[in-house]
Amino acid sequence: MIRLFRYLFFVALLSLSLYGCSTLPDGPKEDVNLPKQVATLKTMKAWQLKGKMAIRNHKEAISATVKWDVERDNFYFTLTNFLGITLVDMVAKPGLATLKANDEEYSHHDASELIAQVTGWDIPLADLLAWIKGLPKASDTYTLSEHGLLETLSPACSRCQNWRIAYDNYDKINNVWLPHSLVMTRANDPKQFIKIRISEWTIN
Repeated sequence: MIRLFRYLFFVALLSLSLYGCSTLPDGPKEDVNLPKQVATLKTMKAWQLKGKMAIRNHKEAISATVKWDVERDNFYFTLTNFLGITLVDMVAKPGLATLKANDEEYSHHDASELIAQVTGWDIPLADLLAWIKGLPKASDTYTLSEHGLLETLSPACSRCQNWRIAYDNYDKINNVWLPHSLVMTRANDPKQFIKIRISEWTIN
């Protein structure tokens, strides 16, 4: 019972630090043309986001500020804790990702694997490039909200490791609807999760 209480308290604390008291967008009031939405998302190759990310696994839980700057096949990804300490400082290009941590520099051909090796956190960055936008692939299973936007996503790829994504709080940015709230859980282990609250989207 004590362990369960501590776990629930930790989740509540993460939720407070992640969401605070700011107001999130409500999403569309009318039906969205999903094929047009998906087609527009596929052309969205250069973008930035800012927000908060909470990560929970069996060993620890963290809450951090996230900044992600994507320029086609290249991206810059950072996580910073509430003390202003940079936890992850990554630059990724095709075939090479470089991460700075603890005054050391590490590299790997796979960005997700690099973060896992250095920090122990499972953040599927390669697939998250599509998931963060609410962009399903043809083989994925998904459900839609009342107005036709992605509500849940069950990726079909072999490397997706049973991730399930729930979406909420869409806002229209440059004529495309983008989510401002994502919760990623493991279908076989829902106590592991990644929560992302996006405060700002920029499309180039």
